[in-house]
Amino acid sequence: MPSWISTLSCLLETDARAVLVTVAATRGSAPRAAGAHMVVTAAQVQGSVGGGRLEQRAIGIARELLVTDAPSPRLERFALGASLGQCCGGVVVLAFERVGPAQREWVGRAATLAAAGRAWGRQVFIDGPHAGAVPVFDRESVGHTCTDPALSAHARDLLAAGEDTALLVPMPFRRSDASSDRADEGATAPGSAADPAPTAGSRLASLLQQDLAAPRRSDASRDRADGSATAPGSAAALGTAILLDASPPPALQVVMFGAGHVGRALAELFGRLPLRVRWVDARAQEFPPALAPNVEPHCTDTPTAEVRAAPAGAVFLVLTHSHALDFELVEAILARDDFRFCGLIGSQTKRARFAHRLHARGIEEARIARLHCPVGLPGLPGKEAEVIALAIAAEVMRLRPQAHPPSTPRRPAAGAPATQPTESGQET
Repeated sequence: MPSWISTLSCLLETDARAVLVTVAATRGSAPRAAGAHMVVTAAQVQGSVGGGRLEQRAIGIARELLVTDAPSPRLERFALGASLGQCCGGVVVLAFERVGPAQREWVGRAATLAAAGRAWGRQVFIDGPHAGAVPVFDRESVGHTCTDPALSAHARDLLAAGEDTALLVPMPFRRSDASSDRADEGATAPGSAADPAPTAGSRLASLLQQDLAAPRRSDASRDRADGSATAPGSAAALGTAILLDASPPPALQVVMFGAGHVGRALAELFGRLPLRVRWVDARAQEFPPALAPNVEPHCTDTPTAEVRAAPAGAVFLVLTHSHALDFELVEAILARDDFRFCGLIGSQTKRARFAHRLHARGIEEARIARLHCPVGLPGLPGKEAEVIALAIAAEVMRLRPQAHPPSTPRRPAAGAPATQPTESGQET
């Protein structure tokens, strides 16, 4: 599954321009959680921020940004039920950022960290003296990049989330007539906060605290017919804000043994899911010539060594062409005490035979009970490879940690008022 950052990196290699759309915050039921991304060019769209009229309007705004000099980044608020007619009925705040050659530095650093499988994040300065700056950080550099202690704490939480996630933090700055943060007067460094202006943060909080059933309409702030807000949807009305946007590696690390018909069907399906897959077989010719970036083929004559080398918390899937090899792999997996899941293709009869042999070899019953055979979510009729693969993928995805949208700041950053916790819903 190509990531949004790899998509941006590829676009910049050709000097193409795009707009990155990020779900910055939500309240109530929303189709995607904070941290969802969509890359929009003049001709293509990659990713999703929720579908329906919300996404249609977001694509329209993004393409307007491609051809205008409107401020970027910018925030737009959408009331899903009141103006867009989506059944979710919540509120979504989207961040829009133009990405072109001028953004090549941060995109390149982020793409390098992502390609290395490292958790990384970025600060997006929406407004204020550093508007448009996008410092990138990883676990080692987060304290240096996010110098405000509260921001640093939030960034570390996001890096540990196990999935793309974001947090919109009000970071108001006071700008007087006498001092407008000129470079010769010591502008505040990115990642830190200056003197707070509480009303700015309050405006940001109010965007998500409005009555969702009947959004307020005033002469100063009126939802447009297309669902986005006018004055409060702009960065200026929101006050100075920082978007913390993190992309940790997938929470699920899958080690799959067997490149037969089910393994190949699973690899194709896994390539579209938020997983990292190491695919093991001794037959190099069985691997297809092209695979998704998150699926890594590995040809070896010693597959049990792959069991021992797998990370803690790995999901093991044993789908080989040999019952003897299946048993050898299962025994090695159950000898570990830190695996997340062990699935074996087969039947109840195969499981009973394996359990008997494992017990004879001194494997305790508690470990044998962790063997899932036949692997796959029950209830799907059919024995086609694609159907079996779908059932297995469904059972694996049930292991994914429950998505808990990041709360808006537990510790207000530099005196800024905290917004309310965000909530997410299902796809509309």
